[in-house]
This record gives sequence, structure tokens and C-alpha cells, in this order.
Amino acid sequence: MARNNRIFYATQAIALKPQSDTTTPPTYFTGATDGWYYPRGVQSAGITTNFALEQVFQLGQIELYENVEDVPEIEVTINKVIDGTPPLYLMCMGGSTGIPGANGKELVNLANNRVNFRLGIYSDTNSAATGTVPTWVDCSGMYLSSVSFTIPVDGNATEDVTLVGNNKYWNSGVVGGANAGFFSSQTDAGTMTAPAIGRRYKFNRSQSVIPTGVGGGIPIPENRTMPYLQSVTVSTDLGREAINELGAMAPYYRYVTFPVEVTSEFEIIGDKGDQVEGKDFDGQVGCDVVYKNLQDKPVKIVVCGSGTNDYLEIDLGSKNKLTSVNYTGGEAGGDNVTITYSYQTFNKFKVTASGTFQEVKWVDITNDAVVGD
Repeated sequence: MARNNRIFYATQAIALKPQSDTTTPPTYFTGATDGWYYPRGVQSAGITTNFALEQVFQLGQIELYENVEDVPEIEVTINKVIDGTPPLYLMCMGGSTGIPGANGKELVNLANNRVNFRLGIYSDTNSAATGTVPTWVDCSGMYLSSVSFTIPVDGNATEDVTLVGNNKYWNSGVVGGANAGFFSSQTDAGTMTAPAIGRRYKFNRSQSVIPTGVGGGIPIPENRTMPYLQSVTVSTDLGREAINELGAMAPYYRYVTFPVEVTSEFEIIGDKGDQVEGKDFDGQVGCDVVYKNLQDKPVKIVVCGSGTNDYLEIDLGSKNKLTSVNYTGGEAGGDNVTITYSYQTFNKFKVTASGTFQEVKWVDITNDAVVGD
């Protein structure tokens, strides 16, 4: 490869390979029968490496005695447009069975699964990330740490994931085969088209369930079945605390810190205030009084694809409660009042994909026979 002057979007690509945990230590880059996933619609990818250092000093000298190094902390962030292809969450959480292993499963069922991440860098004169990759970085044994889905009224719906781990290698392993490389198995490499970009009209109002009604629900305007929604955001942070052991440098496990908080946020155009009662129950005493402002609410978000059987569903169950409501805007400058309702539940986060949202053909799977790191 000729000398690169820069790296930009057309000359880099990512790949994800679900990891098998059936061996001890785990065998990186093997185990998923479907091989590598090359997700489509990726907008950005970032890698942060932090080296954990602990200082040791001693009596009798001011100079540092030793700067002890622990295992590095690797964090990978990926942003993807919701485009009718499988979401990153399913690729990262399926374990050795890949997307089918995560589709429609509860969060606790997927807590132990890991994924391998690869970023390939091509020549800055390439028009697409195709062919043999000259430079790449592998991050092995990564755990999904957080995920967020955002559906705005303006722009594209997006998904953000964060992966955490302790291994990063540049140009490691073997990218096998004469035709190996990112997107190398697809005839449309470099000229791909999204099945269905997620825009505001792809929010499925008839199938989605938003928290409405009394007890901390979102009010519905007269003669309508849905508020004037401006944005919906669903997110969760799994924590991922490391467990170490004597006799080994690397942690043997990064566990999900249950209970896991799951949040959802709905912004609407206000038409008659937030309609949320916040009573202090002053003067009311006795066992027959129900001291309760809020009720449990169901939340389910559904995004359409390119056909009637193509959808992405995010189910937060039926025990979501309002944590805050923010009424703002309507200022003298002429803007509209917007009201944001924030809800909270725990441990309930299930992503179900159908049609193109779970079809392997849309994510460019090949098995390029990578040998461990």
C-alpha cells in the first residue's frame, strides 16, 4: 500500500465476530458458524485505550520507585444508522450462534456473550473498503457495555453501542485467503444500498406502545391515537465490572451489574401542558389513602423496514415509571412548547428483529479463517 495521507469514511470498515466461550481461556475469532459480520450503515467507530498505572514510592527517595502497569482498558464505540439491516446489538450479543442467538432474547440470557471487533484501514486512494486489507486492528473478547436507540423527527434513526475489553492488537492474526477483506464476498461491494433508512415515518405508530394515560403517562390530544412525538430514545448501561483472580493478569470475567437500569425518553409538542400530577398528599392521613402519583406503564418501540414483515422491535416490558417531566419552550421568540417524559425500568430490554432486520445476507457474512491472536 502506498503511503496514506489520511483515513476517511470510504477507506475504513468494521467487522464483528461473535465469540465462543466454550474453551478456557476462550478461543478468540472462532466459534461463530456464520463467520464474520460486516455491519452496514455504520457511521462512525472509535477506539479508546487507557493504561492503568499504579505508583509505588519508597522511603528515602523522592523519585518514583515503580509505575506498575495493569491490564489496559479498551473501549470501542460504534454508531450505526437504522437502515433495515440487523442492528449492532444482535451482532454483539449473540455469542457463538450469532444474530439468532440474541434475537428476541431477554437481557439476562445474553449477559455472558462476547464479540470480536476489527477495524480495517485501506489506502486513501480506494473508493471502497474491498480486497485484502493492508492495515487492521483487532480487539478480542469484547463485552457490550451500553446500547442506545434514537428515533428523531429530523434526521435518521441511529443505534449506538459501546464495547469494553482488555485486548487490542495491530495487524495481528492472519486475514486468510486471496479474496479476504471487508465486503469481499459481495458482488455489490462498494455500491451497496440500504433496504430502508429509518426516518420519522418509519416509526410504527400502530405497533408501538408508548406510556400514556393517568399516573405519569403522556397525554393524547383530542381525536388522535398518538401524541405529537418529536423523538424517542431508549438506552441501557450494563456496567461490566471486571473480576480478577490470583495467578492471572487479565480478568476472567466482566459481569453485568444487575439490576440494570433501562431508560426511555419521549419528547412531544405540547398542546395542553404535561398533565402530570405531582401531589404531596398534604393533610391526607389514614390507611385508606393511596399515596401514589405514578402507575406502571408499558413501552415498546417498533421501527418499520422496507416491507410489511420487516421490523425492529425494542420491548421494555410493562413496569416503566416516570422519573421526570420537563416542560420548556414557548418563549417570546415564537418557539413551541416541548415536553420531555423520562421513564425508568430495570432488567427488561429485549430486541426482536424480523425480515431484513435479521437476515444474514444484509450484513455480508464471510468466514475468512482468521487464526487467533
